[in-house]
Amino acid sequence: MGTRALGHRPWLVADDRRDVELAIKADLLSTRREQVLHTTDDSVEAATQLAQLIGTPIGGELHPIEEAARSVQEDLCLLQRRASGWHLDASCLCFPTRWHLQDKVGQHIALVHGPVRGYDPLITGKVDQMFDRLSDRPVWRRNWFLMTDTTLFQPDRPPVETIIDSDSVLDDVFIRSERQTLRRLADDWIVFTIRVQQECLGELLTTDERRRSFRDWAAHVSHDFGARRHLTPPQRTQLLAGLDTPI
Repeated sequence: MGTRALGHRPWLVADDRRDVELAIKADLLSTRREQVLHTTDDSVEAATQLAQLIGTPIGGELHPIEEAARSVQEDLCLLQRRASGWHLDASCLCFPTRWHLQDKVGQHIALVHGPVRGYDPLITGKVDQMFDRLSDRPVWRRNWFLMTDTTLFQPDRPPVETIIDSDSVLDDVFIRSERQTLRRLADDWIVFTIRVQQECLGELLTTDERRRSFRDWAAHVSHDFGARRHLTPPQRTQLLAGLDTPI
């Protein structure tokens, strides 16, 4: 999974979009509750521990994972260790990147990643072993995608990917990055956090070196790996043309 120690970096990250994103969460929990929240009785104790770690007051009528998720920009997922491995048990997932929570709850973490082309089910045991070794010291990783829509709640894949003209790719193509962390809560529970951060290419590729490096990646990445990042052949053509002009 490419995880590494979080070290002195903050476990959770707040920025100037906090109030906006918490308002979006509150609205989704009101209008699309069944799509963004799944709770179980088994997860109450672990979710209570999670809320306490975050510093969220609990004790109301809400499940503690919901109370915790309403106070941070991250989505929160609780994984439980069963005899068959680590399974997604409870989650407040308001900002999915093209997957549906209700399709995944209760499944092994390998099946949660099932739609990703190239995910080998033979490595399930190795993933379980890695999760078994986790402690209360968080580890982290990033996942990222090329997107043309900055809507945070995106559970569905579009029927056809939007193609941005070459002269607009720097402004209208975005990197949607998921800052993910994992940490042990108790012997049989892990919390998996997902923080979506987005920026247009123009704000990231601010030097000729960065632009050349990204263009080289887009030019040579395999079709399958590019597809995982939502890079279609037509978009690749427009992207390469749009990155040809030096800063």
